[in-house]
Amino acid sequence: MADANTDGGAGVLRRLRVAARSRVRRHRRLYGLVRLLKYGPYRGFTDDRARRALLERAEREGWRVLYLGSGGRRQPGMVNLDITWETGPDVVGDGFRLPFAEGTFDAIFCEAVIEHVADPERFLALASRVLKPGGVWYLEAPLLQPWHGGSDFQRWTLEGFRDALRRAGLVPLGAGIHMGPGFGLMWIVREWLALLLSGGFGPVRAVLRWGLGFALSPLLLLDPVLMALPASAELACANWHIARRPPAGDGEAP
Repeated sequence: MADANTDGGAGVLRRLRVAARSRVRRHRRLYGLVRLLKYGPYRGFTDDRARRALLERAEREGWRVLYLGSGGRRQPGMVNLDITWETGPDVVGDGFRLPFAEGTFDAIFCEAVIEHVADPERFLALASRVLKPGGVWYLEAPLLQPWHGGSDFQRWTLEGFRDALRRAGLVPLGAGIHMGPGFGLMWIVREWLALLLSGGFGPVRAVLRWGLGFALSPLLLLDPVLMALPASAELACANWHIARRPPAGDGEAP
């Protein structure tokens, strides 16, 4: 049987597509423009302070960091891993069977991935093997989001995801809002209107979804205000979580 990378014309086209994607992603502004043209307004305002603080600590202390489920979002200074070579990662692998020795990394960053995993607690427990004892996870988990991206299994409140981390043997260290209620509202209304106006016809729905993203984008402007309110995490589009693999001898998380 021909290898997936060498199966004639199809293999050549895939390699060209990967090369083009990799080239675009090396240029941040060009990549941002391509994403805007492809998806319309996609993220709105986000609170990345916890992420930035962890990255600054990683750089200051010389951590080795795994970016698990890169999906084409290559992160400089990290080992980018994805389940398919077509997204241009550094390493191809499965989070349930990571191709690294135990204790290889000081931190794992995993963003917009965990909802696409059928057994997230087992995934977290098994992937934690490659963390050093005391190593940390940074994760982004959805709350109010429509179904998206093929296989899509889970949504969590803050408390629900903390409990999931504990069941996976991890120690929750912190959590907060990442993507605000305004973005979640825009996304849900966009999907609702695209479905209604298209009659469920896929190609028309996709075009409407893109156009409605621009038409509804003023809703994103609500987030700088809403995200500052104490209860905003209850209506968040997504939340961030930081957790730790227990140090050697600590046993499982409480």
